[in-house]
Amino acid sequence: MTIKINIGDSKEAEKKEPQATITLKISKTLNGNLLINDHKHIDILVVPKEGKVVTMPKPYVEIDTYDFQRDLIYSLYRGGVTEGPTPEGGPFFGIVETNYPKESDVDSLQAVLFQISEFIKKGETEDDVFEEYDENIEDNFTDPPPDKSTEYDEIPPYQDTPQGSQDPGTTYRYHGYGYLF
Repeated sequence: MTIKINIGDSKEAEKKEPQATITLKISKTLNGNLLINDHKHIDILVVPKEGKVVTMPKPYVEIDTYDFQRDLIYSLYRGGVTEGPTPEGGPFFGIVETNYPKESDVDSLQAVLFQISEFIKKGETEDDVFEEYDENIEDNFTDPPPDKSTEYDEIPPYQDTPQGSQDPGTTYRYHGYGYLF
């Protein structure tokens, strides 16, 4: 039996297939930072030189973005990218940041970008579910299905037919609402 040992760089030895591919809208700034614009409510800035992920609200956003920022930081922690699950405040109001190790056994920048893309994918599906729910609720009130609606004056109002009254001609009183009949 022969043993074959390759020493040195071999073209055949290190051809690794990518484990995952991601698609993000990323802009590279002049100083080498990566600005991710995929999220609906927050901008995500990855600073590779300092090993930092910074999140900030998009301009003119109408809702509180801290929950999204906190969820991103926690997602990075759960993915094993950052050391702590709690976000840190940034130098300005509304900015939340966390650190990740610059050097590790794997490419830390790729790991950060992968976890961010997974967070954004999860958030998009949740947003779709919420928007669909809102549309269905609105449609239910504006155009209800036939089994959930009645014609006008088909059912008399409760005030005209009091429940529990022995004699239908008896007057009834509203107590606690500030008026009596």
